[in-house]
Amino acid sequence: MKKLRLILLSLSIIWFEGQVMQAIAAPQPRQEGNIAPTNLMTKVSNHLTVNDLEQNPLLGQLGQPLGKIITIAGVVRQGELGAKASPREVLSVESVNDRPLAQPVTIEFNLFMTAQVAKPVLGRSFKYVGYETGGFTGVPQEAFKFVPAVATTDHRFNTSFQVLQEELDVVKTKSDLTRFNNRRVQVIGRYVSHSSPAPAITSSIDFKGTYTTANIVLEDGTEIPIYPTYFKQSLRSPAEVKTYDGKIVKVVGQISLDRDQKLNTNQQTTLTTFDGIWQYTPFPPKE
Repeated sequence: MKKLRLILLSLSIIWFEGQVMQAIAAPQPRQEGNIAPTNLMTKVSNHLTVNDLEQNPLLGQLGQPLGKIITIAGVVRQGELGAKASPREVLSVESVNDRPLAQPVTIEFNLFMTAQVAKPVLGRSFKYVGYETGGFTGVPQEAFKFVPAVATTDHRFNTSFQVLQEELDVVKTKSDLTRFNNRRVQVIGRYVSHSSPAPAITSSIDFKGTYTTANIVLEDGTEIPIYPTYFKQSLRSPAEVKTYDGKIVKVVGQISLDRDQKLNTNQQTTLTTFDGIWQYTPFPPKE
């Protein structure tokens, strides 16, 4: 019997010592459940928390806090977005808030759903008001240990520029035309349609009926045709005429005067490129 007690005693000691060693190697919390990381744990692990981002805004590629309204300018380029992705237009930003950058920054963009902005054109300069925003894209590779693999990119944080407004010179009167000749501008005036027999130079054998064009009438009565009437593009669709006829609109495009660039009764000023048209709603005055 004494031998048996000795054996049991030794076994209990071995079990107790194992518990002590385990507790030293990995101390257990005194209460059950998850415990929020302390500041000490955050600093040691070098991880940011959501609260950290709320207190210290994250700077984007453009050197400004994400979500801050800024003005950027540059040129629309074509960028590669991955080996399997098709090239698409991106913004090559050369200045932020009118301050030149040391090197251009390439960034993807999105047009805000209600923004009255024409789609950027490859190779054309731009000046946009908006904000840089970001989020995670792609899938962690370890995820495919649990589900079948799909074509994707690595899991990473990516930013893009949300375009709210385009900054262009505004044409409202006759005097504005000479200052902004051959430049891309915003023309603000009243949309007025005109219907007449189709000009022979633009008509086709299949065309029947009247040919409808439109002018933008400025504040002082100056009329600017949307394309010269001898261009087929001057033909306006019935849907466009129904939507805008008689209303104040904003048209984005390039204006062009005649050769000597002087306004007189014998000359014509036209929109030679046409990026878009929207009903104009002036912003309420600031209080």
